[in-house]
Amino acid sequence: MKSDMLVQFENVSKCYTRRPRTLRDSVQRLFPGRGGRPAETEHEFWAVREVTFGVQRGETLGIIGPNGAGKSTILKLIAGITAPTSGRVTVEGRVGTLIELGAGFHQDLTGRENIYLNGTLLGLQRREIEERFSRIAAFSGLEDFLDVPVKYYSSGMYAKLGFAIAAHVEADVLLTDEILAVGDVAFQRQCLKTFEALQASTTIVFVSHDLAAIKKVCSRALWLREGTVRLAGPPEKVIEAYLESMQQEREESLRTGRPLRQETGVRRWGSGEIEIEEVATYDGQGRPQRVFKTFDDVVIRIRYRVNGAFRDPGFGVKICTQEDVFIHGTNTFIQGVPVEIGEGAGIVELHYPRLALLAGTYWLTVGATSGNDWSTPYDVQERAQKFEVLTAQPDGGLACLDHRWRHDV
Repeated sequence: MKSDMLVQFENVSKCYTRRPRTLRDSVQRLFPGRGGRPAETEHEFWAVREVTFGVQRGETLGIIGPNGAGKSTILKLIAGITAPTSGRVTVEGRVGTLIELGAGFHQDLTGRENIYLNGTLLGLQRREIEERFSRIAAFSGLEDFLDVPVKYYSSGMYAKLGFAIAAHVEADVLLTDEILAVGDVAFQRQCLKTFEALQASTTIVFVSHDLAAIKKVCSRALWLREGTVRLAGPPEKVIEAYLESMQQEREESLRTGRPLRQETGVRRWGSGEIEIEEVATYDGQGRPQRVFKTFDDVVIRIRYRVNGAFRDPGFGVKICTQEDVFIHGTNTFIQGVPVEIGEGAGIVELHYPRLALLAGTYWLTVGATSGNDWSTPYDVQERAQKFEVLTAQPDGGLACLDHRWRHDV
């Protein structure tokens, strides 16, 4: 009877050595430190440490985590490219890979010859390659270029041929990474359609930084951090926890790093009767924050000081991307908000409930002027403060606009 668990990791650790191993290293590995963990040396890097999980037949497991978390090492361990330092990896059936497409191609061989070569490297018999050759060629869309050496292929053609071969391996376990983003838009749609078809008959382990894709195609998710499993479970739950962690870590990094002020060379101008002293961003509860998630409440607080006589004062804010794409601008005049300013200093706030920006870095330009006359302002600061947005939304572009689809038959 076939097992329902096609991939099984049992307390698996993988160590890479930064220099040739010595007798001392070998002895330390034979006698683990406390808790049964393999002993460390200063020349060793543990990419994966005591990882335990399983992948059931027909399941699509998504693996997420920052760079260096151990995701690629997990794929290599499943594929048998590398062996665990300790623990046990069990894999049932044929393993196929949609990773580093065309990695086994020979540059001087034609596309036709590389189909046979790469198919063999992926575990197909010559008879199986011949049976699938016409489907592979049609899928790639490169029938007119199969007798051309692949060294003359564009990067897109290269990826298309590699995907076409790997997609027809008919593996029991399929390993894939960011590969669904290769080629042109039409080929990406074809890849996604093929991926969804493979889900009906194949167990898939999918590594990606695209959280929206993980949420869409995976039945379960695994979050890796520094080589260990931080959380496993439904994709929505794991992704939300991962985003919260990323948000906190990035926030801490910005808080302890160099203060984010106006960039060198960025313009500031004005007559100075009202001077903007500080611009800061806060969450909906009034806590200082520079890293948000899509649909978080965002509060922009402007602290100012009065230096001279003024009349009919008001404030404005403009949001731009890192590349200076203008996203939104508003001011107290067009909103009909009266601004009462006394002597000394004061604070004015702009609230964005459920800010719908998608992932990216955004800059605030702020200003104070009289009577909505921005040609002679009191003070304008470009790029006075920046903030970042993280997201798991699948929408493209800069903002997640409220929308509804309707289909009438």
